Amino acid sequence: MCEHCQGRYLQGMLPARSPEELLEIAVRMQEQGAAGFLLSGGCDKDGKVPLAPFLPVVHHIKRTTNLKINMHPGLLSDVEAEEMGRAGADRISFDLVLDPNVLRERMHLDRTPEDVIHSFRSLCRAAPGKVAPHVLLGLGDPDIELDAIRTAGTEDVPCLILLSLLGKKVEGWDERLLRAVSAATGTGRPVILGCMRPRGYSDVEMAALEAGASGMACPSSTIINEVEERGWKGVWHQGCCALHR
Repeated sequence: MCEHCQGRYLQGMLPARSPEELLEIAVRMQEQGAAGFLLSGGCDKDGKVPLAPFLPVVHHIKRTTNLKINMHPGLLSDVEAEEMGRAGADRISFDLVLDPNVLRERMHLDRTPEDVIHSFRSLCRAAPGKVAPHVLLGLGDPDIELDAIRTAGTEDVPCLILLSLLGKKVEGWDERLLRAVSAATGTGRPVILGCMRPRGYSDVEMAALEAGASGMACPSSTIINEVEERGWKGVWHQGCCALHR
């Protein structure tokens, strides 16, 4: 129940309460022609999503189906990161939150920025080129958000995803987003505006594209029309934006 999504996004997801149930869902999705799925959930008091029992099934699904899998594990130890990497998921999404006040007061975790960086680097070693860092804008110090972006750019990541706080007005959101896009493009990694962001700011989103963002999840019709009018060539991708590359 952190103050980012407060569990709202989980309510729209299919429940897989056991590895066997996850396998049943995956087989059904394959038969129905699905492209893949996100495996996530609520985290425990240590900031970890309890995915360990599901990893053998994830490995089996990758060997026996064409489904793309994006996992969202939270904070992990070195050993847990290695197990996550061996499962063979196509992508591992990781929330790179480095503001100690956000971790403590808004995410309700007794963890440090060093813990977060350690988990991130462990995952990058265990699954090189597969970890998609997500940086959340709007919960804490904007300068620390930029530090998180620069930290993400030091690793071999396929893309860098920018999210924004939902449900509450973010002070100076326009400037905050464009600063973040500028810092992110400076890492040389593709920059994506993720699905968890405020809607109705097409002028700011166009400015983000002009500033170097590679794309966005769930673009509005206004953005689509503007891009087409400018003659820009876009590529449509049906799936998590973490699977950008």
